[in-house]
Amino acid sequence: MKYNTDKVFNSLIQCLLTTVLSNEERVFVVEYVFREGIRYADLRQEQFAGKFPETPVPHRNAVRRLIEKFRETDSVLDAEQSRRLSKLNGEKLMDISDSMLWSPSKSLHKLAQEEDIRLTTAHKTVREKMKLFPYKVTAVQELKTAAHEKRIRYSEWLTNFNQMKTVDILDVTFFTDEDWFHLSGYVNTQNTRLWLSENPHALHEKPLHDQKLGVWVAISRRRIVGSLFFKETVNSKHYCSMPHDFIGLLEEDEITYSWFQQDGATVHTANNSMKILNEIFGEHVISRNLWPPRAPDLTPPGFYVWGAAKSAVYCDCPCKLNELKTAITTYIRNITQADMQKVFANKIKTVQACIDTRGHHFQHLS
Repeated sequence: MKYNTDKVFNSLIQCLLTTVLSNEERVFVVEYVFREGIRYADLRQEQFAGKFPETPVPHRNAVRRLIEKFRETDSVLDAEQSRRLSKLNGEKLMDISDSMLWSPSKSLHKLAQEEDIRLTTAHKTVREKMKLFPYKVTAVQELKTAAHEKRIRYSEWLTNFNQMKTVDILDVTFFTDEDWFHLSGYVNTQNTRLWLSENPHALHEKPLHDQKLGVWVAISRRRIVGSLFFKETVNSKHYCSMPHDFIGLLEEDEITYSWFQQDGATVHTANNSMKILNEIFGEHVISRNLWPPRAPDLTPPGFYVWGAAKSAVYCDCPCKLNELKTAITTYIRNITQADMQKVFANKIKTVQACIDTRGHHFQHLS
């Protein structure tokens, strides 16, 4: 026997629409259908569409089931669901409330199992009765107690620093960082989902010796300088060559007024590295003793460049290192000055948020 699959599919979809009709819409359908002698005439469908333009017109089969429900229960409401929820009044509802307050990370499946109720009932109770909503946990860099004061000190210093009138200082202040881009790409298993009819048991394979590229950039409110690439772990000797390469890419006013920021990594603050930086930038170095530890949320490469770059670069699934390098270079070059203005406007906000939270995490305030 052959079926018109499109017709069957559309009928099934339309039958499901009755579950989303409001009480007012259900009453309208039942009232006017009975007036027509239990006929769902085309005229009534047009009237429904005119009165409720935001709701798809229910299919005849959905209306037939609604009429049958009305005949059996003298009501257009979902009586069975109403009875289930009404059972949760009193002591049972208190048990569920206590269970969720005691363990807010508990899954609804676990709650339904412990309280011997249906999953749909658990969901409705938590959302509709208790007014609870699911929130994701954000992974952030661990902050030691001693780091709070250093974060505040830096944030207050930068606030005053930004008010210097001799030059638009953030236009010539370069925040630097390096990161690794792996050829195998990156998959966030927490957020990546495959919507299929069956579980494909998809795997993301990572080679034992993954090929990767290191990237170093320096970013100011005016522009990004770089990218500078490396394939091996950066040591002090290798790092000392980067400031010279960097200076060669600066404009005249940037050379005169530039400030250079780096984090407190050992390779950055080694004696040889600091000697080179002091020779080039003098006192215009934001580094050890001023830059706080564990502060990727305060530097533009940390809170903007790397995440955005990886999201863009891996879209085309580069298969070779030179393709990966080209994709990174293209992305960096396409970052506009307007983008930089937005990034540094956000930089000022994050610094103020750090002060407001007394050096603690502030991501929840954005």
